[in-house]
Amino acid sequence: MSDNARRVLTALAVSFCASSANAQDELTLSTRTLDALVHVVAHEIGHAVLREFDLPVLGPEEAIADDFATVYVQLMFPDRAEAIVSARADQDIADNEETEPFSEYIDDDWRAGRSVCVLYGLDPERYAGLRDRYGMDEDDASNCEDLAPEVGRSWRRIIENYRMPKGVRVTEAYFAGDDIPLTTFIVNSQLSEDAGTMLRAIDWHSQITLAVEACEGSGGWSRNGRRITICDTYVERFERQLGQ
Repeated sequence: MSDNARRVLTALAVSFCASSANAQDELTLSTRTLDALVHVVAHEIGHAVLREFDLPVLGPEEAIADDFATVYVQLMFPDRAEAIVSARADQDIADNEETEPFSEYIDDDWRAGRSVCVLYGLDPERYAGLRDRYGMDEDDASNCEDLAPEVGRSWRRIIENYRMPKGVRVTEAYFAGDDIPLTTFIVNSQLSEDAGTMLRAIDWHSQITLAVEACEGSGGWSRNGRRITICDTYVERFERQLGQ
């Protein structure tokens, strides 16, 4: 692990119980799964930003958090953003869930397309590979180039108001995990460093915890606990879909 990663883990006050060495050796996650999970964490940070700073929710919150995640990933990791967003989009396409008429969620195909569209439109030259990968025609590309700059500009202006001042040590972000091999693996992976980078960039006014837990479900933000939770079964599903 790099020195920077160690500093991230220290800043996040990591607390977890290590599983057996054999169990750790058996657990591996693909790069694409880890990339997709970066977008998942960014999405949950989007919910946290909306709720912790009492921002207006003028539309479906899940879609708003997705846009935040794509813009935030592009802002924080511009050189890796295409891999991160495409991995998440491919996972959404693999899920291929259709939502009910009154759901707060949107169909997975639309969700995937929206994230790809926003990232491509933020920098069409840098992310030109997304056009061929997802079969954009000229009208699609033009639409994304019109749409994304407004989305990106809006979120950058908002994020700038809540950025951590340079040189100030983070004291409000923590990492916790159940006593499972996944916790140990993630702590020692690029994902922990990426999650730390994203969490440390926000000037939270109260403690935020990122937790990896043995649970059924997906990922979620709990305002009462000020806690982002990632379930192990969710990660396992990503690996089945993306790890081939």
